[in-house]
Order: sequence, then C-alpha cells, then structure tokens
Amino acid sequence: MLETIFEYSLLSFLLSIVLMLLVLVKTNIKMWQLWLLALGLTYPGAVIANHFGAQFILLILFVIGLLIVPNIRMILFTKPLFKVMRKSLPPIGVTESIALEAGSVWWDAELFQGDPNWKELTDLEATQLTDEEQSFIDNEVETLCAMVDSHEIQSTHDLPKEVWKFIFDKGFLGLIIPQEFNGKGFSHFAHAIIVGKLSSASQFLGIAAMVPNSLGPGELLLKYGTEEQKQHYLPRLAKGKEIPCFGLTSTVAGSDAGSLVDNGIVCYGQFDGKKVLGLRLNWEKRYITLAPIATVIGLAFKAYDPDNLLAEDHPLYKKNDLGITCALIPRNTDGLSIGTRHKPIGEPFQNGPIFGKDVFIPMDWVIGGDKMIGHGWRMLMECLSVGRGISLPVTGASATQAMLLTTSTYSQTREQFGIPIAKMEGIQEKLSNLATNAFRATANINLSTWALDAGHRPSIISAIVKYRNTQLLQSSSIDAMDVHGGRAVMEGKRNYVSNVYSGAPVAITVEGANILTRSLMIFGQGLIRCHKTMLDELRALHDESKDSIKRFDKALVIHVGSFVNNIARAILFSWSRGRLAKPYGDHTTKVYYRNLSVLSAKFACLTDIASLLLGGSLKRKEMISGRFADSISAMYEISSCLKLYEEKFLNDDHAKTILKLSILRLIQEADTSMLLNIESMPINRVAKWLLRLLFFPFSVTASKIDDKLIINTSRAVLDTEWIEKNLSTCICANLKDKPDHPFNILFKGFEAGKELKVLRDKAKKAGYKYQPSITLEFWLQGLVDNKTLTIEDRENWLRLNDLVLEALKVDDYESLDK
Repeated sequence: MLETIFEYSLLSFLLSIVLMLLVLVKTNIKMWQLWLLALGLTYPGAVIANHFGAQFILLILFVIGLLIVPNIRMILFTKPLFKVMRKSLPPIGVTESIALEAGSVWWDAELFQGDPNWKELTDLEATQLTDEEQSFIDNEVETLCAMVDSHEIQSTHDLPKEVWKFIFDKGFLGLIIPQEFNGKGFSHFAHAIIVGKLSSASQFLGIAAMVPNSLGPGELLLKYGTEEQKQHYLPRLAKGKEIPCFGLTSTVAGSDAGSLVDNGIVCYGQFDGKKVLGLRLNWEKRYITLAPIATVIGLAFKAYDPDNLLAEDHPLYKKNDLGITCALIPRNTDGLSIGTRHKPIGEPFQNGPIFGKDVFIPMDWVIGGDKMIGHGWRMLMECLSVGRGISLPVTGASATQAMLLTTSTYSQTREQFGIPIAKMEGIQEKLSNLATNAFRATANINLSTWALDAGHRPSIISAIVKYRNTQLLQSSSIDAMDVHGGRAVMEGKRNYVSNVYSGAPVAITVEGANILTRSLMIFGQGLIRCHKTMLDELRALHDESKDSIKRFDKALVIHVGSFVNNIARAILFSWSRGRLAKPYGDHTTKVYYRNLSVLSAKFACLTDIASLLLGGSLKRKEMISGRFADSISAMYEISSCLKLYEEKFLNDDHAKTILKLSILRLIQEADTSMLLNIESMPINRVAKWLLRLLFFPFSVTASKIDDKLIINTSRAVLDTEWIEKNLSTCICANLKDKPDHPFNILFKGFEAGKELKVLRDKAKKAGYKYQPSITLEFWLQGLVDNKTLTIEDRENWLRLNDLVLEALKVDDYESLDK
C-alpha cells in the first residue's frame, strides 16, 4: 500500500512541474496564484507518502490551483460549460427581455444576494408631505370624500355629475403631471395618500383618480411623448378637459401581452384632407377602466410594415413585425366604437370594451412619434414599475386600515354572553390578524413610495407590494366579515364591510393577476435582475461577440465566490441563530435585523442551488417559483415593517407588540416556504436531510408566536384613538363626522357604549342587574325611585342604549312579495 502511495505521489510531483512550466509560458499569473497552484500540485509529493488521507487535500488544492489560473480555467471549465449552457438555454423573447430590463433594482437586490447593507434601507429618506400637498389633502380631498355616498353609487352605477366636475376642476386627474403643464406635480407618497383616502370613501372614487395617475396616457406622455404631444395633452389631462383610459387587455391576450392580435398596418391614408403615412388599426379590447366616459384612448397594439413603407432612415426599415406600439386616439375617430359597459363586482366603476375597425391614424398619434414604433412594451413595463407600486397597494392599505378601525370599534360595542366580543379569544385572534395586516400594508406602501420619491424604479418591489397588499386587503375583508357576522352579511347603507369584501377580487386580478405575479414575475424576474451575476451571465450566453466567453467567465467567477460566501454565512448564521451576523438596530429591532440576515443568506443559497439543479426548467416550476416569491416577499415586508417602526413608532408600546407579531409571522412564512422548496427539489432524501440540517437546524428566532402575544396585539388595537392617529393614514378623516355615513353611526354607538358602561357599573355596584322580564324603562324607573340613579342618569341610559342599538342595526326593506 505504501509503495503504491509513493509511486502516485511521485507521479503527481512530476506532473505538477510540467503543468507549472506550461502555465509560466502561456499565462501571466500573479505570484500568489503561482504559489497556490504549486502548493496544490506539489504538496502530495512531499507529504502524501506519509498520510493517505491527504489524497483528499490533493484533489481540492489541485482543483483550486487549476481554476485560479484564467487560461487553464477557461480551457478546462468555462468553455465546455459555456457551450453546454448556450445549447440548453431557452431563447428569451423580445417581450420577455424587455420585461426583465424594465425598472431598476434596489433593496430587493440586497435581499436576493444574501448580505443586506442595512444602511441602504435606514438611510432612505421618508417622504414628508409639502404644505401644498397637505393642504390639498385636508381640503379638496376631504371635501370630495364628503360628496359621495358609496351605497348610492352602487345603485346608480356612477358618480354624481357634480362629483365628476369637482374631480376635473380641482385637478385630481393631474396629480403626477408637473406644474409646468398645469398639473399638481405631487410626490409619489402624496399621490398614494390621496388615492387611499378617496378609496376609503368609495372604491369607485379611488379608481376614478387612480387610473389617470397610474397606467394612463399621462405617465406615458411624460416619459416618452413628443414635445408637441406633451404641450397638447398634458394641460388638458391635468384640468380634466380630457378623460383618459388605456387599452392593453384584449380578448385573447391578458397576462401574455406578447400574444396580442390587435394590430396596426403601416399604410397611407387621408387625414385633414391630405394623404399621409400612418397606421390602419383593428382591435378588440375589454376590461378597460374609464373607457365608457374616456375622451382619449391610449392603445397598445402590434405594428406591421408588410409593404416596407417606413423611411429608409427609420430604425425598423424593411422589417415586417415592428413590435408592440402605443398610440393616442381621440374618442370621435372614425371606426372607433366605445361607450358600452362591463359591471365589475363590488362598486361598479366605469369599465368597458373598446372596438376598432379599420381605424386610420397618422404617425403623429404614436406616443413619442414614429421613431417609438415597437417600443410600446418597454414603455408599458417601465411605467408599470411605478404605477403598480402605488395604486392598488394603497387601495389595499386603505382597506386594511378601515377594516381594522371598524372591526375594533364594532367588537367593543357588540356584546354577547355579558361581555364585549372583543374580550373573546376567537375574536382576539381575528383582531390580531387585522392589526398586523394594517401595519404591514401601511409599511409596504410607505416604503415603496419613499423609494420611488428617492428616484428608484424597483419593478420587482412594485410587483411584491401589489401582490401582498391586495392579498392583505382580501384577508382583512374576510376576517372583518367573520367578526361582524350578520352585521356584514346584510346589504344596505350601513354595511361598510361588504363592498371591500366583494370588491377584493378586482384588486387581486387587475394590473397583473396575483397568480401570475407570484408564480412568474416576482421570483422569475427577480432572480435574473437581483442576482449578483445572473443577468451578466445570460447576456454573455446570448451574445455572439468574441469576448462573450470572457465576460461569462468573469461573471461565473464572481458567482462561485458569492455562492461559497453565502453558504458559509447561511450555515454560520443558521446555527448561531444570527448571533454571528453583524449587529444592527436598537434594543427592539436588532433581533429582527439578525433574523433577516439569516433568511437572506439562506434564500441566496437555496435559489442558487435550485437554479443549478433545475436549470431552464425552473422557469416552468411555478409552485417552486411561487414559494420563493413568498419568501422574498416576506423578507421585503419585514424590511418595510422595520422601516415604518423606525420612522414613525420608536418606543411606542402598541407598535412594538404589532411589529413583533408581524415579523414573527413573516419569518415563519419565509422559512416554511424555503423548507417546502427543499422537499420539492430533484435530489435524494440524504441530500434533502443535509440541506435541512445545514440551513434549518432550528427556528430562526427563539421567540414563538404564542397566545399571549396574539391577545396582547388584539388589546393594543382596542385603543381606537391610537388607530385613528397612527394606522388611519389612508382613511378620510371626516367620514365619521358625516351624519349619514355608517362610520358616524358606528362611532356614535361606540362612544355611547363607553358612557353607558359607567352607568351600568353604578347600578352593578349597588347590586342591580337588568333582567328582561320587565321593560328597561320600568326597571330604570325603579332604580330612580330607590335613589340608585338620578332622573338624568335614567334619560342618559335610554338615550345611550338607543345609540348602541342603532350602531348594531342592519338595513331592512319592503318585502319582495309586495
């Protein structure tokens, strides 16, 4: 045995000398690289004869020695891998490529890469409302909210004319349009607060302002329009002289916009009595918000030039398929059919189909002019990266806040078994859900808009907050419905839950359905955009230039180094429960930063492992992708909760309790999702056991979600004044003061209940408790007669009791048989 070992070691030594000479001749390696290579190759010749176990060390050092030398690494490893991956990699379509490039990355990349730089988060400035913005919210917004009756809108299927006029006259359609075009020029944060408050008064009202300020022609014109288009349309849009809509979704193309059959053929036609070059359009769009009343239609279609009519200097000259294009078309254009309606569930906001038959438009109507033909998909994706992070997320924040405030109030007013139902643990569990939902949704919209105001255009974060906040909206409406019971089941003016409950699917579905957003967009796009090197590797693999393999090699080296680093961090952090992570935060938050460090490191490792094992098929593994999306979404939400606490709630005991339950639930979700993905990977049981052992030796945090924490959280939100001050930022302040509003009726009953309790305690202390064998009036008169209560107490008791009962009532109507 020893003789064999000696012979092998001698052979290794001789081979190492030969290879080192070749390296010296062929490459310009650094001295430390040469030393490591020499060590890797010659160590066995000197030592291995005395220790057979060093054979393993030989193998490791030999490989390191080879891979650290660029030329040898390129020949033995990079080139073969490059060829294999280039052949197996599925092609990336134009629309998919544009979607991947849209927007920018920011905090999402920090979380994806496994080593978050906390200063990136904490140094982000929280946007403060300007005096002008605050004034607009306190006056115009509050006035507009007071003008609508949500129940009446359901009956009429429209806003009153005076409300539309107020919207147009006061500039609600021009919130994002700069002041130079007669718009408001408000911040993204102010835009969100305004839409949220309007939505709290009526979902219809919120949508009326949301669409023109989100994916409407205004935003597209601002970024891509010609100067002439801006000067013509933007002032008119800002002042409500034009009502915009945008048509993207067609009968056959919803999520897959690349399959649009709506088309525009380059041709000559008559316009203003002249023969001009333009496009002949045919389309069929549906689900288009504001379409029935729109005066100008933004339209997405596929453009074609079969007769090569574009000018020779045009970038797409002699190409037939020009790509997705966007244009602006006035309502009165010949061939355009518009005006019929769909009826969305919940509040039936203005929404309908648009049809076009042989509609000729001049090239000037293409947004950005004829040179922007084919750029429509990029335009839409980049604008969505902003709009998706505001409109629907703030609708979710508004709804979760309203469901928390009203359910807390109702549960303290409604009594069963002799106590307010808020004291029952089943109700407390729901209240704790509503508390964390409202806190999380508020944190999400704040952080996303603060990032937008700082100049970031984070498309993945926008997708996360759209998905999560609309899910929180739906979850909160279900919990509120459960607590209110029959009070929320019966239709009528008093019901403030049913519209949120029935309208939740609208938010879930539009601007990227949540199934699509979760299963494909968040992780699929995020992995490529946010990974340290994935996008560079893909670009090199799809590039035909001579230096593509060198760029691939450079990215690969960084990738391997990052992966090794993340594995080490993930294992050390997991086994130490984050104690080895760099400390950050104060006495309240440092444990949460530590937990997030652990989650981020594990996530970075597991996504690399999944990519390695599944390769291109990961794109089709939507359940695995969805669970990774849940993990990264949960980590983003932890970040947003920490940011909200640090900016608004430092040392607030109510907020500390809600923060703790929120983060523990999010940690649990992130961990569970990653564990389930380990079980779904195509590896044997031993490998799965090893991954669990390395990364999930025990729970990330020593803290557990117990009954006490849930109860304490529910008690924190029984302080309705605290909710109104801190978690009602997206609710109109004057709703509870409007005499016929259901909030007003509810809060009057709630306040009456608190006063009534004082009188009840007075009677109870004297040994009296009402029994319904006699009328309340007769019983109270007896207490007056025996001097327990005064006459004023009796009158107050009856008045307060009526207010409580009024708050608990539902609407009733004439019998349908009559």
